[in-house]
Amino acid sequence: MIIRSATPRDYAEIANINVLAFEERADEALIVALHRQRALFDPELSLVAEDEGQLIGHALFSPMLLQISGATVRAVNLGPIAVNPTIQRKGVGAALIARGHELARAKGFALCFLLGHPTYYPLFVYVPHAFGMSSCKTATHDLPESELDTRKPQAADLPALRALWQHEEAQVDFSIDPGDRLIDWLSPNPLITSSVYVLNEEVVGYTRIHRDEGQSPGAFFARDHEIARQMARMIGGGARIELPLHPASASAGAFPEAHIEAKSWEPAMACAFQPSPFDAYYADVNAGRRPPGRPIWPVAFEIA
Repeated sequence: MIIRSATPRDYAEIANINVLAFEERADEALIVALHRQRALFDPELSLVAEDEGQLIGHALFSPMLLQISGATVRAVNLGPIAVNPTIQRKGVGAALIARGHELARAKGFALCFLLGHPTYYPLFVYVPHAFGMSSCKTATHDLPESELDTRKPQAADLPALRALWQHEEAQVDFSIDPGDRLIDWLSPNPLITSSVYVLNEEVVGYTRIHRDEGQSPGAFFARDHEIARQMARMIGGGARIELPLHPASASAGAFPEAHIEAKSWEPAMACAFQPSPFDAYYADVNAGRRPPGRPIWPVAFEIA
């Protein structure tokens, strides 16, 4: 068996392996394909395992920029990782992970993070509870009526969208830089609507909302507290909603009566390759001195 970087000739079999490994569904194969369209995609970190000329496994290490303690940290996210079911539990996945770690470390990435099995990945020096999720539950009936218009994001909106993300997420640990291309702000899922909010021809807000979760946006960035409150009123229409805000989100202060909860997950793991702001952050989280970070995952994961 050899581990090497994938080439375009491998793409069809990589998709097939992901379909076979994940209960014969297409989601993970599509996620891999979408990640190849990201500007930060590194083809050397898309790894395949090959045995006697046949591909038997694949692991995708996706470069991402994280905000931790107000600093930008270069990291990779591992996932999906897939092995042909006929040869699982024979060390193929372990070999892919080891080689991916070796390459990522050599390229200067500070850490690898993932959502994975809490007893398997610690074998590769991953620590649990590295990040988690957060939400802001609030009523909207007392919020101000909106003066905002909404429409689809456009390429000309990108500087404003970047500014909104930086304002909203600058102090949120494990916030993932969404990217600077329009494709990074448009969900590939037809059930998810990506919207910008406009006031006097200025882009002042952004959301992604699943049709079946209309009162629980997947992303929520606002210019200021007043805009955040108007956006929340538009989303909720007077009903109670749940926003993906963190205690450190800029818009958290727009809802002083809301309950904002941040909690970590055991499967939310990270493996450090070199010293970085992650070290002090993780120590503080585990000592209860700060809330766990919360990523808003790239749109490439929004298949299901």
